[in-house]
Amino acid sequence: MKRTALALLAMMLAGHALAEETPPDAAPPDIQHYMDAGNGDKNDITDARADMIRQAGRTVGYQGGKAQRAWELGQALNARNSTLNALYDFRTLISNDGWLPPVIDEAQDVAHITPDQIRTASHVYQIIAPERFVSNPPSWRSWLLAGLGTSAAAGPANGILPKTGDEKKIWHAAIESGWLEGRAGADHVLEANFNRLTRDYRGMVLYSTLLRQGFISRPRVSDEEQTVTGNRQKLVTGDRVRRIREHAGFTPDKRAWQPVINTESHHEPDQSF
Repeated sequence: MKRTALALLAMMLAGHALAEETPPDAAPPDIQHYMDAGNGDKNDITDARADMIRQAGRTVGYQGGKAQRAWELGQALNARNSTLNALYDFRTLISNDGWLPPVIDEAQDVAHITPDQIRTASHVYQIIAPERFVSNPPSWRSWLLAGLGTSAAAGPANGILPKTGDEKKIWHAAIESGWLEGRAGADHVLEANFNRLTRDYRGMVLYSTLLRQGFISRPRVSDEEQTVTGNRQKLVTGDRVRRIREHAGFTPDKRAWQPVINTESHHEPDQSF
């Protein structure tokens, strides 16, 4: 799963040609749109104003470059929607009670060394996110598109826009610098999102394995149903309330553990698309 996700991420960042069936969403403005801001050919500029224009241009360039790259990445991800849906299928993880499993983090061959002792462990499990009720199965979009907005950058106040030829040169250089940083920033966001998505999905799958082994308990869910509730202003019939009374937790008593025969394939999924 991890190798497949990394291979897919590499394809996103490499800028491969997009499929023709990608949604016809309007792309954010390109760099020339921000370069053309302001007007004037006169020269002469103070250091303070040069710094102000430089900072504003870099900020606008970063926002614009990130929005453009985010749009490109979004198009590439949408073109591989079926592949991502197959890799991260949360539908099979939801319980009959409607909750999504907790996310379990696993560390292997851990060592803690102090001047007085060395402590090692073959496996360390930790719950990093509890189970939660969901109305619909989540999608990879909730993870991968986080922080990748495509709205056009808001320009600075008119007083900061370049008015002379020298100011234009500073503005253009700052826009170009910020633009490259913004595009790189979008790539970094997607990489972090991929890592988080893979971690969370694998952690939910790991919960199922640990549950079968008796390493962890199921959450305790209560189900209360009342025929009619309400008052003179509001009436509710068939009122049903389902609550998580106790979250899943590890079982440190190894006498409750169960041996499990692993019948799953150890082969990596096909990485070709």
